[in-house]
Amino acid sequence: MHGRQVTVRLIRIAMAASLVLPIALFLFASWTAYESLQTTARERLVRSLDIEQEEAFKTFELVNLALTQVADLVASMSVDEIAENEPTLHLRLERLSKAVRAVQSIWIYGTDGRPLVSSWVHPPPEMSFSDRDFIQAHLTGSTQTYYGKVYTSVLDAEPFFTVSRRLVLNGNFIGVIEASVLPSNFFQFFASLAYTRGVQYALLRQDGMFLVRFPAVPPGASEKLDETTGFARTIRATPRGGFYSSISPIDQVSRRYAIRRLENTPLYLSAGIETATITREWLSTMGAHLIFGIPATLFLFLTLWLVLRRTQALYAEVDRRSKAEESLRQSHRLEAIGHLTGGVAHDFNNLLTIIIGNLEALQRQMAGAETQLVRRVDRAMHGASRAAMLTKRLLAFSRQQPLSPTPVDVNNLLNGLAEFLRRALGEHLSLEVVGSGGLWPVEVDATELESALVNLAVNARDAMPNGGKLTIEAGNTYLDEAYCQLHGEIAAGQYVLISVSDTGVGMSRDVLERAFEPFYTTKPSGQGTGLGLSQVYGFVKQSGGHINLYSEVGHGTTAKIYLRRYYGEAPAPRGVEAVAPRANTGECILLVEDDSDVRRHLAETLSGLGYDVLEARDAKQALGLLRSSASVALLLTDVVMPEMNGRQLAEAAKTMKPDLKIIFMTGYSRNAIVHQGRLDPGVELIQKPIASDHLAATVRKVLDS
Repeated sequence: MHGRQVTVRLIRIAMAASLVLPIALFLFASWTAYESLQTTARERLVRSLDIEQEEAFKTFELVNLALTQVADLVASMSVDEIAENEPTLHLRLERLSKAVRAVQSIWIYGTDGRPLVSSWVHPPPEMSFSDRDFIQAHLTGSTQTYYGKVYTSVLDAEPFFTVSRRLVLNGNFIGVIEASVLPSNFFQFFASLAYTRGVQYALLRQDGMFLVRFPAVPPGASEKLDETTGFARTIRATPRGGFYSSISPIDQVSRRYAIRRLENTPLYLSAGIETATITREWLSTMGAHLIFGIPATLFLFLTLWLVLRRTQALYAEVDRRSKAEESLRQSHRLEAIGHLTGGVAHDFNNLLTIIIGNLEALQRQMAGAETQLVRRVDRAMHGASRAAMLTKRLLAFSRQQPLSPTPVDVNNLLNGLAEFLRRALGEHLSLEVVGSGGLWPVEVDATELESALVNLAVNARDAMPNGGKLTIEAGNTYLDEAYCQLHGEIAAGQYVLISVSDTGVGMSRDVLERAFEPFYTTKPSGQGTGLGLSQVYGFVKQSGGHINLYSEVGHGTTAKIYLRRYYGEAPAPRGVEAVAPRANTGECILLVEDDSDVRRHLAETLSGLGYDVLEARDAKQALGLLRSSASVALLLTDVVMPEMNGRQLAEAAKTMKPDLKIIFMTGYSRNAIVHQGRLDPGVELIQKPIASDHLAATVRKVLDS
């Protein structure tokens, strides 16, 4: 009765949980999705600022170069000399302004604001521009370069903002050099960056005055952000820039903004995205969950409700039948146990009959024998009798198959990917895939990892147009605190390292520093998107890993991916255990291993299998033992050892004893670093760590071959 009450209570709890848990999970998923979208929006803004900054830096660098050339052109001229040479200077300024796409015109003004020379018109207009901010700025201060506000042209040209410098002769201020920069040039570039509705890009001065804004400032709206706006508060707190959210006083739209100061200027770049756009993406994401979640939740709840009703009805029926069925179940249970026990006892008793029968005959034949011998036979009979009693017990066997996420075996993944890469890279490239013994598993998306490796392989192929070698290696490694502090955003610990190395043209330091930037590519137009390495970088970071590039021009490039070790159980093929094959009489093995603990373990294992074992700590000692012992049938040697390595030892041993069998052991492979190749065909290699059964089977196979 109590069990029924518990069952009914559990069903009711399950009904409540079928509503509460989905709601809780939905709320958690909503919060997680919202935070993820906020992070994504922040990353998009940062990427937009990177692109804006690159364009603005190039543009103003050209503008400043043009102003410098004008200043050099009139460096030793007085105002009168400038006026006298106006026709010649007009042509020179005209060529300079046409050379810079963003510059509409270049002007030289006197201290009274009247133009002395103009690239736009010849002769310059007879009017004064002394009321303009860039003239006033140089009259009242010693500003070297001044960025003026946007003006409407009085000469039927496009609107422009100014970049100006003081003109000085012998330490005296004699005028102003000014370049009229086209906002439309920046506007078109900003328009090309707009990837969704509601984004905003701008170039503005430190005082909040817009020089360029996309979309354009609505008619009648202010063209300047005052001191109460989020922009002003942010740059007061962090002059280099930052993030803020606010409602724009220009178009009354709520946005998330990122701003950044353009180096060595009082200008700021701004990128913003509508809060409503982020909200729409979030609602769209969660709406997809609701489409499936609500019907599934209702189905589960109604199913549990039906289960409750059915359970209550069944309990009523069970009460009526329980007494009659109890006796029947008991008899069936006893009958089943009797059949099972009887079958087991029958087989064992057949065997014990022979044993006990022979012991009884022996007892009969030993009448009058020695007392000690009689006692031994009696003890044997007693043991056989106890064995007969054990046949009456029922033995059970059960298997457990724990359910856990399957980690990725990088060795298997690389082996599966190798053939595809060989076909994709072409015959002019040599591909080598090098795994590692005892490689730790990692917990990552296997498909994405394959995609990342393919991206790196394709980049390597493009870097070797005339052929070369691509090497992919995997191994275990440890990143210490010093390395992590140097590189940031990575925790110290154990990692699996995947290295992709090529012998291509390599990258310069400047290219290497920008290799992971989105849309950055050194390939010709139409041959690359600049997103391959960015995708690899994003995948590795999202997986909690780390990636680094090493390159030398003319020597090649290595990409190193560090993936955090997964501490769960690595997948292993299930098989039937077999008894380890043992030694034949007199078989002797020469074991060469420089690590004393490993050498001692292997020697004990081989001795336990019945082999005679000679131990050597290095190649020199091993050759001495080989000279003094003619019975050595097998050389089991480590590959990497001081002074003479395993390969050199094997060659020397073969010279001394041509019929000697050889097995190599190694804990890692450095093929791409040292040998640039593989072991010769027919050479037996055991990867460390070495399982006893695998060691026994390999030794037996080589000795029997």
